[in-house]
Amino acid sequence: MDGDAGKTRTMKTVCVTGAGGFVASWLVQLLLSRGDYLVHGTVRDPSDPKNAHLMALDGAGERLRLFKAD
Repeated sequence: MDGDAGKTRTMKTVCVTGAGGFVASWLVQLLLSRGDYLVHGTVRDPSDPKNAHLMALDGAGERLRLFKAD
């Protein structure tokens, strides 16, 4: 019998400021790869094509949300 059967996974929410930056984008990737984090990232313009690499990360569609920061 699987020890995790019947358990629900609790997702933790974290915010990464400046998520489009070099170091922060690696942190976003690490958090998404762990599978148990919802990541809220702040960027200057979420629709800017230079942030497309964030939305292309595995799990980003379900667990990454970008927010406009000024």
